Amino acid sequence: MGLLALALAPVAFIFTYVYLMDKHEREPLLYLIISYVLGILSAFPVVYIGEKMQLLTGVTDSSSPLELLVYAFVVVALTEEGMKYLVLRLYAYPQKEFDEPYDGIMYGVAVSLGFASIENVLYVFGSTGSEVQTGIVRMFTAVPAHAMFGVMMGYHVGKAKFLTTSRRTLEHLIGLGTAVLFHGLYDYFLFLGQAYFIPLAIFILILGIRLARKAMEEHQENSPHKYEEEEL
Repeated sequence: MGLLALALAPVAFIFTYVYLMDKHEREPLLYLIISYVLGILSAFPVVYIGEKMQLLTGVTDSSSPLELLVYAFVVVALTEEGMKYLVLRLYAYPQKEFDEPYDGIMYGVAVSLGFASIENVLYVFGSTGSEVQTGIVRMFTAVPAHAMFGVMMGYHVGKAKFLTTSRRTLEHLIGLGTAVLFHGLYDYFLFLGQAYFIPLAIFILILGIRLARKAMEEHQENSPHKYEEEEL
């Protein structure tokens, strides 16, 4: 139970933080929980697709930097973020409660943290002899990274819903592309396996978190519910 709590504690903390950042009209918890559960379930097709793509590309831990680049961006980042995007687009996006841009961020984070939960539990329990160390390291790296990817994707999907039809597709593509870019770069520097690349991965993480925070503040500042409250 202690290890399970360690694996899920950062998920609960980040979810609560992003939820409380919504100052004007928070999403129903039921819909967020469903998004979270769908994020967990999305991990299963990701594993299947990832294994098939890994066999197709033939990449291994000893592959060349170029092959690892393909692995990081296509096999890992695109499959994971692509599946999260499908959940966000097909479940959350059509909901009538999705009525302001920040909702894209909230649902995006819920889906991403669902995926991060099952991934983190598997990593922590699979790290025989170093479970606590793995849990602590991932508490400050992988879990916030997944949340950050969710914010970036959700920021643009949230914008898309309230734009004209001609611009919606572009915003959706930018959202997915940004999440894949940051995810791919972060993983690539880690996959290279050299100690001097670790600071680059940390830089990508910190930069992404700063941009995610800015995106959250922007959608809060421009929330239509904010102006409704001011009128009242």
